[in-house]
Amino acid sequence: MTVAENKKMKEGEILKIRAQRFLETAKDLYKKEYYDLCAFNIEQAVQLFLKYEIWKILGDFEKTHKISELLEHYKKASGKTKEIDELKEDYKQTINDLEIAYIESRYLPAEFFKEQIDSMFKFVEELLAILENG
Repeated sequence: MTVAENKKMKEGEILKIRAQRFLETAKDLYKKEYYDLCAFNIEQAVQLFLKYEIWKILGDFEKTHKISELLEHYKKASGKTKEIDELKEDYKQTINDLEIAYIESRYLPAEFFKEQIDSMFKFVEELLAILENG
């Protein structure tokens, strides 16, 4: 493996490590009932898990933050059309909430409720099951 290939591998692997850290942080924030920041951390985790999986398949990933777009890119790269389409259908509102969390929970007075966060965690759980069965 060349130095450039080794560097690229390390850059890709950091996506997974950071995704795991964002998810751990989200769980801590959930316990404190800081739902706005919890939602943001879940969104970041989802975004990075998807980018990591796309990177593993293609060696690169889309430079977007929209989860709906990343799901489409992953679907095309992985061929998991049925699984991703079902996930998107089951979690339309949750995906929308996560995309809102990306902007609003950082800059605006966004409010999220426990039920929304519970759905976000369930979405992550189902997404990870799909990603891990690759």
